[in-house]
Amino acid sequence: MAPPVLLDQLLRERTAALLQSATDYRRYAHHLSSRLHHLRKTLKVRRRIPAKAGKSTSTAPADATATKYKPYVPTETELSTDKRFAGILLLAAERAWAHAMETKATMENNVAGAPERKQHILSRLAKARKHGAVLEAILLNPDSATNSFTDYEILQVVTYNALLAATGDIESRNYEKAVASYALAYTGLSGLVLALATPDASDDDNDMADLYSDLISSTVEPALKFSAIQIDSSSRSIAVLALAHKHLPTSPVDKLVLSIAKDETKAKELLSGKSDSADALSTMPTIQWRSHTAQLRDATVAAAIVAARAADETLFSEILFPSGHATKKLSLRDQALGFDFALLAWQDAVDAVHDAITEVTNSSINEPQKRVQELYVVSTYANYSLISRRIARDNVLVLQLRSALSKKQKKASTSRSVVNKSVASKVRAITGIYDTILQSIAQITELPGVAADEALSNALSSLQKYYTSLRLAMVASGFPQASVDASTYWKKAVDGVNSVDEIALNLDHIEDDDNAKILFNVDVPGSRKFLTAVADASQSHFEQAKISEEAKFEAEQNKGSQPFVIDTLTSAAMWVDKRTGKTKFVDLERLVDLEKFANLTPVPAKPVFFDTAFNFIGYEDGIKQEATAAAAASAGEPARGRGEPEISAPAQQEEKKTGWFWSR
Repeated sequence: MAPPVLLDQLLRERTAALLQSATDYRRYAHHLSSRLHHLRKTLKVRRRIPAKAGKSTSTAPADATATKYKPYVPTETELSTDKRFAGILLLAAERAWAHAMETKATMENNVAGAPERKQHILSRLAKARKHGAVLEAILLNPDSATNSFTDYEILQVVTYNALLAATGDIESRNYEKAVASYALAYTGLSGLVLALATPDASDDDNDMADLYSDLISSTVEPALKFSAIQIDSSSRSIAVLALAHKHLPTSPVDKLVLSIAKDETKAKELLSGKSDSADALSTMPTIQWRSHTAQLRDATVAAAIVAARAADETLFSEILFPSGHATKKLSLRDQALGFDFALLAWQDAVDAVHDAITEVTNSSINEPQKRVQELYVVSTYANYSLISRRIARDNVLVLQLRSALSKKQKKASTSRSVVNKSVASKVRAITGIYDTILQSIAQITELPGVAADEALSNALSSLQKYYTSLRLAMVASGFPQASVDASTYWKKAVDGVNSVDEIALNLDHIEDDDNAKILFNVDVPGSRKFLTAVADASQSHFEQAKISEEAKFEAEQNKGSQPFVIDTLTSAAMWVDKRTGKTKFVDLERLVDLEKFANLTPVPAKPVFFDTAFNFIGYEDGIKQEATAAAAASAGEPARGRGEPEISAPAQQEEKKTGWFWSR
């Protein structure tokens, strides 16, 4: 028997339909009608049934058709016998919701007839809510015989009906009822997630839990906060979990959540409106970045920053600043992967602050200017923290690639004029990471409030010079060691690191928190010493190679052993020697070494004339040609000149051709 059509299947249907425009909603409604028709056909039920069985309706007037029949509603007995009867009500409710959303999407592009369309939306949503309420009333009836439905399935029905009711209330701008319905939907969906998100859950359960979580974060949470703020503006500083608990109406959802939740502790936190993150919000009402202090008035922003700081604790203790009693040392690859949780958490914080700024900017409520300024301070703080950890992760990636590069260089060719392809690919990868670091530093300088901070601006400028010198050094390592390009880039790298202001990078001078330890934790003296040593070695190799080549060239000139032309066919006939600055020419008297090739003789070549008749030029082939001419003379035929083609008898009878081509 097929499973019943409940909230989980309807959410999958919505996701597969890719609902965006009015056309998508219309197509989705047609699809639901087809499914509803096939389900009724399978269950052998009619769309409408007679209002009073056994009564004749032959004398009834035509306008009494609506009173003769009524819509079919599954009974308790049918629902207890086959759960698929629940799909008749839920598919009809979903179809009515799709019609309402189609009209709403049409109104966004065409405002003509807005009052009538608005009324149509409300009527369709009321119809959808009516279908869902009928099924909910049957399943929640304590005297009902529908014991075959599990608590998980009943909670799906209650949650779906709450979503339909909340949609209708928000459309009618009844915010008090809307916040209660959304609180019920939030609690129900969170309970469904707790029932599915377990360590031993299957892939299908995990996917379904992700759908529930997406619905909470994308629809329920924003609508719940919006409705609560419309009632009381102070709700902005209350966490979503606390809002849901505050406005949750009396319903059997509590018992259903406790009965299906695998983790009883989390279920009690959900129903009580208290959690570790909510407790942390009360201990961190403000943040401080540099000399600026901002109060966290938005609960969503505060929760995101609390989560980001919690992720930082693991990052600092295990990767960035591990303690001496650490259990084991992580590899560079594991360290790079360890940054992911912190980066994702700070990215969520940045997104939350951006949404809060957008909400305040577009809100009809006049917000105080101080709150707007505080949000921009929080935005700079969150972005600064995110970029700092991103740069730290890039440094770990550079160390990982440098380790691989050193192994490649040991296996590469020892020739100074050859660079292994694998080494070159690693060099390009590291150079690209340094480019990313420089772009991140540029993003920090563009954050609000950074340009006005002289100490931080100077530190960022010195940090940019430092990473620029490291990038130049990496580019230099990609050239052959004794080349002029390597020597030039090494010199630029040394000049760049010498221009770095170490005082500006001093942590005590910057007076910042953990971000300074992450961002400005660089070893300028060590890098300067290393780059200077490598640059001197490269310059020494280059000068030695230059002296060696000049000595070899002078020896060849003294011996008069200028290379033969046949050995230098790929060179220009005239060039300027970079070492001496003299112009060199090809010696045409030294075409080929005849002593080396003693048996060298000219090869017969067919002469080429710029004439279309060159194919008629004959060649002397010795006795054979003289014998042919003698035979022709003895036969009385006129002797043909050398190169004249043989003319057959039929051709002699043809009319003689005229023209310069045939005159030969």
